[in-house]
Formats: sequence, C-alpha cells, structure tokens
Amino acid sequence: MKADWSIIPDINDIERFVKLSKEYDAAFEYNDFFWPNVYENEEEYERRVRMYESLDRDRKNDTVHGVFYDIAMISMDSVIRDRSRTLVKRSFDVARRLSCKGVVFHTGLISGLDTKAYIDQWLEGMSEYLHEIAPAYEDVQIYMENTFERTPEPFVGLMERTRDLENVSVCFDYAHAMLTVTDSKIWFEKLKPYIRHMHINDHDLKADLHLAVGDGDIDYRVFKGLVDSCQKGVRILHEVNGYEKTRRSLEYMERL
Repeated sequence: MKADWSIIPDINDIERFVKLSKEYDAAFEYNDFFWPNVYENEEEYERRVRMYESLDRDRKNDTVHGVFYDIAMISMDSVIRDRSRTLVKRSFDVARRLSCKGVVFHTGLISGLDTKAYIDQWLEGMSEYLHEIAPAYEDVQIYMENTFERTPEPFVGLMERTRDLENVSVCFDYAHAMLTVTDSKIWFEKLKPYIRHMHINDHDLKADLHLAVGDGDIDYRVFKGLVDSCQKGVRILHEVNGYEKTRRSLEYMERL
C-alpha cells in the first residue's frame, strides 16, 4: 500500500528520522509539544523548536499533536477552561513557527458518557469554540481526533455544525476505533466525508498499545480497502515511537 505517510520524529535520534522521512517521503508529526515538561520549560521548548527549524527538510506537510493531558477546552470551570485554551493557542503557535500544515486535537469528551444532554452540551460548546479559534488560525488545519468515544455520531454532529469552517476536519484514528463498540467500517463510512488526516498503529484489540503495524491483531487489509475508497491527499501517521518500530510499521504497510 502506497500512501502519504507521516512519522513521529525522536529529537534524540533525529538524523535517522530525517533519513527515514526522505526515504518514504514522509512528513513529521511532532509529539514533543503536548508534554507539560516541555511546554512548561521555556528553554527546552525553544531548544526543540530551533532544532526542528534547523533541519534540511520541507515542513509544509508536517503536523503537530496538540495538547491533551488534562485539557478541557469547554470546561464549566473558568480556571480550567482558560488554562486549556491558553495551551491550545500555544499548540497553534508552534505549528505556525514550524510552518506546519495542521494541529491534531482530542475532543475532551468523557469516554462512555453518552447521555444526550451531555453530548448536546459538548456539541454546542465545541462548535462555539471552534468558530472562535478557527478563523484566528485560518492558515492552520484543525484535525479533531477520535479517541475512546463509543460512536462516531458526536463527530458527525460537530462537523455538520462547523461545515462553514474550511480548516476544521477529522483525524480518524483507526486503532482507537477498533477498541470501541462500533464496527470500524461504520466509523469510517460515517466520517469519510470529513476525514483529512489519519493515525494508525497496532494492538491486541483490548488496549491502546501503540505497537508497530503488523505486531498486533488488527487486520490492516481491511483498513487498506477502506482507504482505497477515500479521497486522495489524506495523510496517514504511523503513530508509534522509536526508529525500529516506525520502520517496521512503514515496511509492513507498504507490503500490503
């Protein structure tokens, strides 16, 4: 399977990752800047930004994984909400500094809490927030990622409410979908019109292990069939850490 790949660089093994990105014409998705020990340490934060800026590579298809630990963009608590939104803006700012294409964000939905009142409140609050933040960063794509939501319906609802925002779409995490009560094919068919970015890795169908693709129990031949029916230009991240796992994952998918 040939596709537009992305990989997660390891700043402590950067030369090999740059070579790997060139070998597979892969973009980077930076996972450095969602860690509190990085964004709370200004010196370390700047060191990483400057390192990535110095690399001899094209960053126009790169992405940033936005903050998500303890992030609640539409929290009812004003202190939590304000801090979350400050950090969200910092994710956008680092994407701009690195001339990245977009930022991936989690929804903030509480997994398993599926009451209509809760989902409706989330839809209203998140739609309002995206209408505030997306125009301010219209040069940056915003990819909303499924994590452990049980069904795709909240995403469909959000995409319908934000269809006027050209830079808001879905990051479809196939491995996450494989851990839900809803069949992955249903996830894909429901979200297909809105998918502009994807994440893949492997697991035992029980836990989110982030194994290299091919090292777990997910049948990626099914995924290949789904992707073949999708629009071109959707970039797929091998969301695994470390050089060996990343290479193994790339090799496995290109053999399909």
